Amino acid sequence: MSTSTQPTILVVEDERELADLYATWVSEDYEVHTAYDGRSALEAMSGAVDVVLLDRHMPDLTGDEVLNRIRAAGHDCWAIMVTAVDPGLDIVELDIDDYVTKPVSRAQLTRIIENLRVQSRYGGDGRRELAALSNKMETLEDEHAPNELAETDAYRQLEADLKDMSESLVEDGDR
Repeated sequence: MSTSTQPTILVVEDERELADLYATWVSEDYEVHTAYDGRSALEAMSGAVDVVLLDRHMPDLTGDEVLNRIRAAGHDCWAIMVTAVDPGLDIVELDIDDYVTKPVSRAQLTRIIENLRVQSRYGGDGRRELAALSNKMETLEDEHAPNELAETDAYRQLEADLKDMSESLVEDGDR
């Protein structure tokens, strides 16, 4: 992540009007780069990018593929899926910090980004991973019935990981 005073956001969205809208919403407080497809996103990606807003379904490369390539290249930016795809249990495996289903409001988008910035200032020692797990759980719980989730191995594993991470952070804090 960059250490400049104004964080950098890469908006990746194949709907140009929507990408430009997101960019406009955050351009007052952030340096913004926009990519209208997955390949352009990978070309625009650099160590200076702090946050990636990533659409999940794009015509050339999916958001999942772009995310995997970003992570494989060693980029440790915050990743927020902003997509029309309702979240399924597959989001448990995605290396994302948050998942937002469109339509998204300006207030919602800026709040999520600001929350990540606060976490980056005060979160170390696994707090980022804890927040990501918690965000995934909240997203799934908002979208699926509790009994449906409780019957799945992926959700039970997510619960266990969240509990273990929370306990680990408490233990580390007690030292």
